Amino acid sequence: MRASITALSLLGALSAVHADLHHLIVGTFGTESLYTLEFDDSALTLNLIQNLTVSTASSWIALSHDKKNLYGTALSSGSSAVPAFVSYALGNATDITYSNLVDLGGNCSSSKAIFVMAATESPYAVYGTPFGGTADCGAVISVDESGVLSELIQNYTYKSTSAVHGLAMNTQNTFLYSADDSGNTLWTHSVDNTTGELTYVASLDGPATGSDPRHVAIHPEGQYLYVILEGANELAQYTVDQSTGIPSFQNVTYPLIPSGSDSSSFWSDEVALSYSTNYLWATSRARSTNATGYISAFSLATDGSITSQLFLSPTTNSGGTANSVSPSPFTDTFVALTDSSVGFVEIWQLAENGTSASVVARADLDDGGCCANAVWYS
Repeated sequence: MRASITALSLLGALSAVHADLHHLIVGTFGTESLYTLEFDDSALTLNLIQNLTVSTASSWIALSHDKKNLYGTALSSGSSAVPAFVSYALGNATDITYSNLVDLGGNCSSSKAIFVMAATESPYAVYGTPFGGTADCGAVISVDESGVLSELIQNYTYKSTSAVHGLAMNTQNTFLYSADDSGNTLWTHSVDNTTGELTYVASLDGPATGSDPRHVAIHPEGQYLYVILEGANELAQYTVDQSTGIPSFQNVTYPLIPSGSDSSSFWSDEVALSYSTNYLWATSRARSTNATGYISAFSLATDGSITSQLFLSPTTNSGGTANSVSPSPFTDTFVALTDSSVGFVEIWQLAENGTSASVVARADLDDGGCCANAVWYS
């Protein structure tokens, strides 16, 4: 009975009414560009409407809570280039203006900034992490009254073997979770609701040696945390203690590559919740450009627990260093998927019964550095 009720709720979410035209902004790994794409959800077309030259490539971008600012990873341009974070003011999806650049700071000698995210509650601090070199640290950056990156207010540390690749914050903005790929660790920090600064709470080793947590997402109810295990090529579900904020692993995992596949030929990538939070999306990438990655979706109960893995389908290419999935903010039906091995963005559509998905639109952006991740502006 529970499964039937869940299925009905999923179908209801899929039939939600939405507008026709939507816009996405896409970052790159190696070219100094930001792309704006327009998706027509009636005609099922995806078109490039702007290629904006900027001062730095951003391998990860994120929107502010009000979509008035765009934040990205960057390599600062000085006599000695260092990892940094950049912000742009947004008038709309094509009105993008450079605002400021803030260095990672501290004793971090990493080769690059890898991830950035913004809090959704005041004081709306921005959080970023590096990867490569000495990457055992993170940055907390304040914003001004307009949401522009202002100054570095905290460098916090993980451990000497760390390199955090993904962050997620609970809905209340009280806890930050860090997926430590190189350190095979999941970290919990509490968030100061006045400054946005972090305090260490706990760390938890990956389920096994070489599991390598890469990206993480948390359900709005706060009871479940979803972690991509890059090395194990699995999605892991953690339960979260509501009083301490500390997650625990209950041995619940799902495969992100087909049974019998050589796990060393893949590296799993991204996890993200759908618009209604009735679904969870996850992806893996192929290490060879001659193979495909995989995309999967899961049905969720109202408390956020995974009820079933709906499908595991090959993507149209390896994904390169991307295969980053970005669910639309207006319906469960569509997700954007990026690829860096060829350089394209695709829109995948979930079937009405939720048991499969397929490509319905594509934009090729082969510039030698595209595409990293995409964010939906509208």
